[in-house]
Amino acid sequence: MPVYENEPKLMHREARKLVALGIPVIPTGGGISPKAKEPHHEALKGTGHCYLSRGGERRSTWKVFQERLPTEDELEAWYLEHRARGIGFVTGRLSGRVVVDVDPEGLVLLSQLGWRPHVLTPSGGAHFYVPHPGWYVPSNASKNKAILPPGFDIRGDGGYVMYPPSRTRKGSYRRTDHRKPLNLEDIPERVTVAGVMYPLREALGLVQSAETAQPPRARGAQAHQGQVGQGERRVPVWLMLDRAEEYAPTSRNRGAFMFGLWMHANDYTQDEALRHAREYVERVQGVKRTAFTEDEARQAVQSAYRYPRNEPWKRRDDGRAV
Repeated sequence: MPVYENEPKLMHREARKLVALGIPVIPTGGGISPKAKEPHHEALKGTGHCYLSRGGERRSTWKVFQERLPTEDELEAWYLEHRARGIGFVTGRLSGRVVVDVDPEGLVLLSQLGWRPHVLTPSGGAHFYVPHPGWYVPSNASKNKAILPPGFDIRGDGGYVMYPPSRTRKGSYRRTDHRKPLNLEDIPERVTVAGVMYPLREALGLVQSAETAQPPRARGAQAHQGQVGQGERRVPVWLMLDRAEEYAPTSRNRGAFMFGLWMHANDYTQDEALRHAREYVERVQGVKRTAFTEDEARQAVQSAYRYPRNEPWKRRDDGRAV
């Protein structure tokens, strides 16, 4: 597959179009890079979106773009200076969209549902854009959440998907001519695959429950919007997830335990911490060849909450939590 020299300029142009529509984006590796679908770490670090790990290493982060759009200067730096070759479409409240991501394993069910795709993926799957329902929608994958049909994933608050014309070694993401969003009423409450019934709409997080109806303080990824103590904001969940992820190469279980300790210390309830176990698993699943399940992560988090609460993190003069 040839490498196109004008690819960064093309991505810059398409990213600007999305931002003009109020959709946040992040730079990804793109092209034929083995990390094509990952955030472009150097581009993010080059624009100040990073933090120091406990070992003193600068690690990139993109979570701020769940809450604001990138600036023109950031877009230029990502694509024209650092030459990022891919676009990550940030899903969730700010973009106003969540994405149902169906891989080839789910195509049989997809044909029964009759949905028209918005994007065709290099793997032979498809993306379907759904209006954000107004409550917190977690990002889940069928391999981590058994109640999702095989091959069906949901990218919600705290997630992103690749956007055309980004590509990987398998090929390019392609936008179809279909523009009408997939509405909630288009998604059946239940489907049956190979004799197994799945609560599809609920499994995708598109049914409002007592949990999702709670105010932002109690809703996982938005919990950092809440106020604690004397008007101080709680430490963002994504920051604790980023730091817990550092433990994964040594012990994914240890990382989940540390995440639980930090959530406990920073005034999050155990239920709030458990709601992020899936996101932690998705982040660290591929670090080792052996499987790491959501149940294992939840057990480690629950274990952490049995310990006395540690001192909460404090903010440094530069606003960072330590």
